[in-house]
Amino acid sequence: MAEDKTQTQENKTPAPIIIKRITHGGHGHHGGAWKVAYADFVTAMMAFFLLLWLLNAVPSEKLTGIASYFDPTIGLEDGQGIGFSGGKANQQIEGIKAAQEALGFQYGVPRTGAIVDVPRVGPEIREDEEENRRFAAIEGELKKTVDDDPNLQGIKEHLLFSMTPEGLELQVTDQDKDPMFAPGKAELTQHAKGVLSKVAKLVQFSPNFIAITGHTDKNLALADTNYTNWELSTDRANAARRQLIASGIAEEQISKVVGKADTEPLEANPYSAKNRRISVTLLRNSVMPYHKVSAPKELLNQN
Repeated sequence: MAEDKTQTQENKTPAPIIIKRITHGGHGHHGGAWKVAYADFVTAMMAFFLLLWLLNAVPSEKLTGIASYFDPTIGLEDGQGIGFSGGKANQQIEGIKAAQEALGFQYGVPRTGAIVDVPRVGPEIREDEEENRRFAAIEGELKKTVDDDPNLQGIKEHLLFSMTPEGLELQVTDQDKDPMFAPGKAELTQHAKGVLSKVAKLVQFSPNFIAITGHTDKNLALADTNYTNWELSTDRANAARRQLIASGIAEEQISKVVGKADTEPLEANPYSAKNRRISVTLLRNSVMPYHKVSAPKELLNQN
């Protein structure tokens, strides 16, 4: 019995505990957010390529019109008002109409009256070349006026015209027999006042700003050694400015007054009388926004 009891106790030894660990494979479920992002990307790409196709398919005139519609200044046609590009006015008007129809509404009232014609510089003509042509036309008119007017024959030999980088220059030269200034002084002689008054009549209707420059010769015999040709040439230019204003030139039309002493001689002889001169220059790129001088009645009657 004792052996049976011992065997029974041995048979009651607890069995080993086995733990199973289950490992799940894969990365699990992340949801569909990536699908939404990918769909947005594909939609954006489709819209982009559709835009490129539309830009290629729409005529350039209509594109110009649409751009002009959003331009803040719709003003002068065929110039710096529509598109700032100086394109063709007819194409731009058609483009504006097309843009209005595309946007579904129209605004404003029909345009009436003449179109303002603004001189346009084409891509094949540089702006300075165009201005040279205008100055050449002005020079031709001034010379013709001098040739045709008997009262101007006396100053013909005093006038020299030249085209410079600064503009159209009209030089009034001195002569020993008819001096413009007394030696070493800035007061105009009666002869010089008459010449400058006639010069004023020639250029007073030009819209360009004016520069006045005084020149002297090499000779200077002054008691005051501190008063040089620089001061003398500047004072003479100012005296010419006052005479031009008194003869009809608008004061605001004069842009600058300069004295150059004897640094730019007209002739090789530094003591030549022609080196003593006053230059009146119509400046480039300096058209006045308005002009207060009325045109002569003769010009008004021709219109």
